[in-house]
Amino acid sequence: MKTECKYNWHGTGRQVFYDKTTFETLTANFPIDFKDDFFGADVDFPASGSVESGCKWSKKIVGAAPPTVAKVADGVNGYVACALTADSQKQDAALHMNDELQFSIAQGAIFEARVKLSVLPSGAASKANFGLWGAWADGGSAYRVGFTAESGTGLITCESDDNTTDTSASSGVTVTTAQWKIYRIDCTTQTDIKFYIDGARVAGSTTFANAASAANSKCQPHFGMYKASGTTVGTMQVDYCRILQNRS
Repeated sequence: MKTECKYNWHGTGRQVFYDKTTFETLTANFPIDFKDDFFGADVDFPASGSVESGCKWSKKIVGAAPPTVAKVADGVNGYVACALTADSQKQDAALHMNDELQFSIAQGAIFEARVKLSVLPSGAASKANFGLWGAWADGGSAYRVGFTAESGTGLITCESDDNTTDTSASSGVTVTTAQWKIYRIDCTTQTDIKFYIDGARVAGSTTFANAASAANSKCQPHFGMYKASGTTVGTMQVDYCRILQNRS
């Protein structure tokens, strides 16, 4: 059997079916269950600020080269690539929801995504970010919880920032360019946010206490490659995004 069920999944009080090998969530009995597997003929995304009817996502592009955000043509399982170029300039290649903040850390949002860094951030100037963000800001939202990778090592870092306290800790996991991994952020308890990679809790000795108010806890999924300057590169591929949440 590849499927298992927990009736009180990670202390959420919710019944969840999951793949016991990969730990991908399969069926989750949450009031709010958003998932996008990035299938379909719509390989491109509208620009942030110029969204189109029926589109869940928009792309935030900074840089004249430019960096790119698009579905990969004929990509098996459907996936998106966010890619920097080697041009010497500030760049941001981000996939988000046009700053429509419809999810809530305060309501126990759980973020899950299958991600591969097919080109590692090649230096300290470039960084991969993915998780739950407030409104987009240059270099990172003021309110966010997420995973980051930088400096070309593939080491994944966990972070929570409520615009007062920025807590970060190493996950202890170093990825390669060939590895798809399933990342999960569990905000069931806002004062003790938990991070998981491939079903295993990481950075467990660090308490990620996020004190953002209900208004500032509103968030959107975010996947992005960023560099402040220089010629460094990096590419993130995203297979799926899922967000589970309580109604209130």
